[in-house]
Amino acid sequence: MTPDRLDDLGRATTFAELHSRLHLHRWEAELQEFERPNGPPSCTVRIIDGGVDGSGDIDTGDGPYVVLVDGPLKSPGHLHLWTDDYRPGLVIVRGDLLARTLSFGNGARVFVEGSVFVDDCLFGQYGDHNAVLSATGELRARASFLGAYAYIHADGGVRSLLYAPRGGWETVEPDIENEGVGDGAGFFDPAVLDRYGDLDFKLAIQAAREGRPLFLPGVEERFPARRTSRSTK
Repeated sequence: MTPDRLDDLGRATTFAELHSRLHLHRWEAELQEFERPNGPPSCTVRIIDGGVDGSGDIDTGDGPYVVLVDGPLKSPGHLHLWTDDYRPGLVIVRGDLLARTLSFGNGARVFVEGSVFVDDCLFGQYGDHNAVLSATGELRARASFLGAYAYIHADGGVRSLLYAPRGGWETVEPDIENEGVGDGAGFFDPAVLDRYGDLDFKLAIQAAREGRPLFLPGVEERFPARRTSRSTK
């Protein structure tokens, strides 16, 4: 089944309407990146009234795009929020975000006025434009995997096993450090490792979407903090 394209849903709108909807909102300033005179050309600007209750996978195009989801965003499958070639993308969700698996990266900045609930695994990569997934509520996932310059934040705390680099941003301390030194063999199934012994994000995302294990048996149970809420402030 072909995924729904988030930046094709709803209706075309203008930045003026988005400003009227988000007037004095904490995320209104995010629109400035797309409105400056030398900003990204041919930007897709859409609003989805009432939210999205998808029947399958949902993804985005390569950008640039701005999408206001005026309600919750739900996918029973994989939610893929992405851009390419250094293009920016902005998704603002005025409700909860729910998905079975989720990936975001490159220039995608995702702000959720509610909580993020991911049944299985969450992935963030690259951060060409400081990729971020931020929620005013809490963020829950079985496990979250972050590369350099891709960040998660939740005012209500994070409940997830976290694989990520240390430092570089105001965020929760990782359970397993993403050092890129070939030590993944001690944590991950060999099927999701690259030739250097590090986690291969592409293989890991595909495995998660197919319901295959990422961790070796017993690894997740070694990190009881994943079951508690940890602050990202």
